[in-house]
Amino acid sequence: MSNRASETKKRLDKIIGKNIRREREVRRFRRDEFAKILDLTPSHLGLIERGVRGATPATLEKVVQSLNVSIDGLFSETGRAKSARERHNANSGAYFQKVSTLMNLLAEHELQLIAHTIEGLMAMRKTEDMPETMILR
Repeated sequence: MSNRASETKKRLDKIIGKNIRREREVRRFRRDEFAKILDLTPSHLGLIERGVRGATPATLEKVVQSLNVSIDGLFSETGRAKSARERHNANSGAYFQKVSTLMNLLAEHELQLIAHTIEGLMAMRKTEDMPETMILR
């Protein structure tokens, strides 16, 4: 690989890594959680996020699917600053997206248990039997 091609690859690895980390953090995934989804070790994911190692095409595909981002968004050098409203919307939806991603990893009987638990929480909320510390705002 020529020196110029090598420099271009290093630059792209850093851009992609920075974008993966930003999107992971927006969705409130810890590195170890997200590494498990990608079938990587947390240290390997850290190397990718720092741009020390490049992500394989298979890993990039998993990132795109699990974070619901576009592949061209991962290559974007100009990670534009979001408005306050966009940041609020991203934060408020972050836990929903995290739960949605994690639910894709569960078996049907585990999903049934989660649905039953959520129904119980909603019933408690309606009757106001739920302690104030448990109510999510």
